[in-house]
Amino acid sequence: MRWVQGPASDREELDRWCAGVGPAVVERYEAPLGQRPTSAHELTVVSWNTNVGGGNLPGFISDLRAGRFTGGDSVEHFVLLLQEVYRTGHDVPRGAAMRPRRIAPRPAQGQRAAVVEVARDHGLHLFYVPSMANGWADADGAREDRGNAIVSTLPLDDHTAIELPFEGQRRVAASATVRSTTPDGRPLPVRVVSVHLDNRSILSRFQRSFGSGRARQAEALTAALARDSNALPTVVAGDLNTWAPSSWERAVAVLRAHFPHGNATNGPTYAGRPLGVGRTLDHMLFRLPVAEEQERATSGPSAATRLPTPSAQTPVFDRPVSRRLDDAHGSDHYPLMTRLTLADAR
Repeated sequence: MRWVQGPASDREELDRWCAGVGPAVVERYEAPLGQRPTSAHELTVVSWNTNVGGGNLPGFISDLRAGRFTGGDSVEHFVLLLQEVYRTGHDVPRGAAMRPRRIAPRPAQGQRAAVVEVARDHGLHLFYVPSMANGWADADGAREDRGNAIVSTLPLDDHTAIELPFEGQRRVAASATVRSTTPDGRPLPVRVVSVHLDNRSILSRFQRSFGSGRARQAEALTAALARDSNALPTVVAGDLNTWAPSSWERAVAVLRAHFPHGNATNGPTYAGRPLGVGRTLDHMLFRLPVAEEQERATSGPSAATRLPTPSAQTPVFDRPVSRRLDDAHGSDHYPLMTRLTLADAR
């Protein structure tokens, strides 16, 4: 895997927070021969802040596979872009210069489930990148860290951790490429990014809490992604914490300038305490070769949104449409979901 470090001006603060986390986790699920998924004409992508185990992740995966969110159609291939998941165990160091308070809500059903164990239990590929410690060890001595993850039925590679500028807490986006092929054998790579921006900045720069701090983090993320191949179809999604008035919030606009496809989130995404109810905090953005836009893609869009001209071998997608699911599954955020469909596979 590859690391993209945050700015040198924030290095001391970022390192204090980094001291409380264990290593990133890359796990590849080795399915029995003959059961390994190799091709797909449709990929379901979900973005969800799981509230550090408060959301019922195992139950959500079971419901997704069973078709509960897709009109009864079972979902074979999916990628989950997760925020506020946690890892527990001896890989998490005991001491640290900075430990935020522990977040450990009791789920309405079942027990809290750490993301590494969930991926193993469900036979899924995993990339987990911790951002910070999850408080001090509890009464049983369990140590935890928390961060972002990508969980997929299809293989992942190009694992990249992108450390964002420091505003209030250490934030590290997780990026990877989903590898598959189309039913007719063409390569079908899709880069996916799970990101969580800060909801507020530290006291010395508190005025940035109203949007400019998140815009700074979004700018750093787009710059890091631009250093990779801009030719890859890309999904960027997560909890952007856009709680301030829309005229102050530039983070979504910054990202949309580089990832122009996709609709605005349909309704509030925060399901927690009354203070945040009604806020649209979560977003899905895309840069894809979209069928009806190929003529425009070759006729001179702005440099920021310029899409590569597809060859005859380049898969072309239907326009992506994301929607908010109405069941938060115990989390304080509603999941967002889209289905990426190949235009020439209908």
